[in-house]
Amino acid sequence: MATDLNSVILIGRLTRDPEYKIVGEGSSLVNFSIANNRTYVVNGVKKEETHYFECVAWGKLAEIIKEYASKGKQILVEGRLVQETWDTQDGKKASKVKIRTENVQLLGTRTERGSEDLSTSVAISKPLESQNILEEVDSEDIF
Repeated sequence: MATDLNSVILIGRLTRDPEYKIVGEGSSLVNFSIANNRTYVVNGVKKEETHYFECVAWGKLAEIIKEYASKGKQILVEGRLVQETWDTQDGKKASKVKIRTENVQLLGTRTERGSEDLSTSVAISKPLESQNILEEVDSEDIF
């Protein structure tokens, strides 16, 4: 059986302050969004486009993002795509693709970050499943 690949690496800026909450029996969760800009040239004309990506992080990584990241900060996000599905109030199926963040690196100048040097990467080295942080939560807690 072939092994599939699901891997994302993006650099962008936070579009809002991270939204932190405790769900279930004390699991930390943070939702945040990043804007990723692209500049290109068509027929000698410079064009720009921006794409927005929703991200979610759990556990200690969520706490670190809550503490050190804020709107406008440049961040490198590594993770994988996850598709959340739920039933809407009118009984229809809905879904949303998010980036399940597994590693971040805060970027930008020292002044952007404040006086602390946060240039090192903050990573979760163990697979999330082995950290006992996965549990059933209501989709309203995530979205």
